[in-house]
Amino acid sequence: MFNLFRINGRLLSVQARKEVIRTYKSKMSAPITITYDETRKVELISQYTHIKEKISSEEAQHHVQLLAVSKLKPAGDIKILYDHGVREFGENYVQELIEKAEILPQDIKWHFIGGLQTNKCKDLAKIPNLYCVETVDSLKKAKKLNEARGKFQPDADAILCDIQINTSNEEQKSGLFNKEEIFELVKFFQDKDVAKHIRLNGLMTIGSWEVSHEDQSIDNDDFTKLGEWKQLIDKEFGTDLKMSMGMSADYKQAIRQGTSEVRIGTDIFGVRPPKNEAKII
Repeated sequence: MFNLFRINGRLLSVQARKEVIRTYKSKMSAPITITYDETRKVELISQYTHIKEKISSEEAQHHVQLLAVSKLKPAGDIKILYDHGVREFGENYVQELIEKAEILPQDIKWHFIGGLQTNKCKDLAKIPNLYCVETVDSLKKAKKLNEARGKFQPDADAILCDIQINTSNEEQKSGLFNKEEIFELVKFFQDKDVAKHIRLNGLMTIGSWEVSHEDQSIDNDDFTKLGEWKQLIDKEFGTDLKMSMGMSADYKQAIRQGTSEVRIGTDIFGVRPPKNEAKII
């Protein structure tokens, strides 16, 4: 969570930043106009197109979704790609996503890909165009998302959800690895009388740093494990789950091993600033 944030060069607290955005909104009858630099536009579109072409060259028999990860990047960067036709973006921080969703076009499909906290499920569910939460790692959090969506956005589309699997067994990482817990969560999603406002989309994993930076010509063990989980769940429940795996360092392996989506940030937007220097407007 951000404690300080820059807007127009000023370092502001979370509360002060909210006030600035509210002031902008109250002074303007139309939505906030988000501008961007022509040089940055050329740079971003070039980098995005380059990644799209590389992904296309790796695709085999299935389409792979490129999710542009825009965390800690300004709204202007997102608007550049939006004007270029991109509609799906990934964010890691709840407060940043809330504020970007308020000022950017409402037909953007937001993916939340950061660590999911139970007490933040309500805030996420309030975002009308929240499209997917890729980091559901407990039954409690799934229930909270479903409940909050039904309460605050009952007419909005159901939130797609990926179950995060800890394929590397790293203690510092989120994600499930216990079969009973995973199956219990899948069963909850399949109970349409209860899970009316969320829908199971697939499985997600983050490969270990060591494995992800090994020889890209050999299979990634973490991605192999996610594929095995998909096969097991699909067989047990009659599903056809998608897989979200692969980032800048390992997306080629992920595509070769059957991912439905790769999450790319730095290779599109460039190096991220420190949190206390990031800005939205």
